[in-house]
Amino acid sequence: MKEQHRLIDVSAVSLPLADTIDAKRWKGRVLSIHDAGPEQLPYFIFQPTSPKAGLAPVVSIHGWTRNAAEHAFRLASLAETKGVTVIAPLYSRKEHKHYQRLEIRKGERCPAEALENLLRDAQQRFNIDTRTINLFGFSGGAQFAHRFGMMRPHLVNRMALMAAGWFTMPDIDVPYPLGIAPSEILADRTFDLASFFGCPTRVFVGERDLRRDDSLKTGKQIDRMQGRNRVERAQRWVTAMQKYAGDHKVKADIELQIINRAKHNFGASIRKHQLDELVFNWLIPDQKGEKS
Repeated sequence: MKEQHRLIDVSAVSLPLADTIDAKRWKGRVLSIHDAGPEQLPYFIFQPTSPKAGLAPVVSIHGWTRNAAEHAFRLASLAETKGVTVIAPLYSRKEHKHYQRLEIRKGERCPAEALENLLRDAQQRFNIDTRTINLFGFSGGAQFAHRFGMMRPHLVNRMALMAAGWFTMPDIDVPYPLGIAPSEILADRTFDLASFFGCPTRVFVGERDLRRDDSLKTGKQIDRMQGRNRVERAQRWVTAMQKYAGDHKVKADIELQIINRAKHNFGASIRKHQLDELVFNWLIPDQKGEKS
């Protein structure tokens, strides 16, 4: 059944990070927290006017275009309907050029730690329980999301990935980020795949997301391992993860859903293909007794 979206105030309010924020005053509006300090990401946040108890917030990770504001605005209407908070972090090109791979290069902060700091701030400022999150990522954001989930599975309740350009495969012989073997990029971080498989995950990709443009990582090795486009790569990653779970006798809920006629465009995927409904219905399933 198609979601009945509610009208919301779509004018953003830009607030510096003060010691206290009257959260009730700003419910139903998109807020821009823009002065988070050197150790924390700026972010956009939307709190519904009537939040439902017990729902972990939806954290939506942008792609390489850094359209965090668009994520917040386009997801706000359905977040209002579902009664759930949406948080959209902004990774800058200067401080987190390679955020999607969770790389730590000289002069850069760990993207995973930056998100953890943001979650602590949102909990303090807005009285939101961010001990666990529902994680969604589009394109480069989907790259970030599945790698974050592999490294921090205890923080992720449910996950939705859309249109990732490529994935970290569960291959112990291939260095990270293409596989899960140690590498300079991985540094001293580790994976917890057994716990990761405890996070129900849906992988979405557009049926027509087949272009090999500058936004898609290409090369002989990655093409051979994962395929030549986002559809093939999503299919191979899901298959590889399911096989890894089966080989290690770990229960896994990870499936692929191809969206008919969709291409690689966040806004169009929502306007034309109801991506927001697909994602929210997965991340925030109806409770028993509720009508869908």
